[in-house]
Amino acid sequence: QPYWARRVAELGIGAAHDGPVPTAGSLSAAMETALAPETRIRASEVARSVRADGAAVAAKLLIKMFGRA
Repeated sequence: QPYWARRVAELGIGAAHDGPVPTAGSLSAAMETALAPETRIRASEVARSVRADGAAVAAKLLIKMFGRA
């Protein structure tokens, strides 16, 4: 999970907790980041760029290419 937390923070769509044990201060800072308007805006931008499920996309392409059996 540290990898995904880091990615979320790098993308600007949330916060990663620093250190092995959360404190009231670190949790408060993470919540502040997560609830910030700029984080919400960035999360919306990233959500629009996320590709649909690969299996569903592949199935639609195959049906389009070969038609229904």
